[in-house]
Amino acid sequence: MINVYNSKALYEAHLHACYAAVREGFPHLAIRDIVEPPHQWFDAALARQVVIHLMVTEFKWPKRRVVEVEDRSREAINRALRTIDRRLETPRFSTHYRSIVVRAHALAFLQTEEERGVA
Repeated sequence: MINVYNSKALYEAHLHACYAAVREGFPHLAIRDIVEPPHQWFDAALARQVVIHLMVTEFKWPKRRVVEVEDRSREAINRALRTIDRRLETPRFSTHYRSIVVRAHALAFLQTEEERGVA
C-alpha cells in the first residue's frame, strides 16, 4: 500500500511504475539491467534514461530530488533528459514513448488508488 501523503513513498511508487512500464516497453531487458545498465548495453542505458525522463517530465519530480534519491550527477540527469527529448523528435520513438507514459501513469494510479481503498 502506498501512502500518497508520504513523499518518499510516493516517489518510490512513481519510480516503480516507471521501471515497470519501461520494462514492458523494452521486454528484452531485465529490471536489474535498467536500474544499473551493464557497460556497453546502450539499449539498457536508453531505457534508464527513459525512466529518468518520465520521473521529471511526466511525474513532475524536481531534478534535484531525482539527483539525490537516484545518486546520479546533475549532468547525468540533464544528459538523460536531453537524449530523450532528441529521440522524441522521431515519430516512431515518440509513439513508443507515449505508450510507456500511458502505462506508467496507469500503474502509478493503480498503486495510489489501492491505498485510498478505491480499487
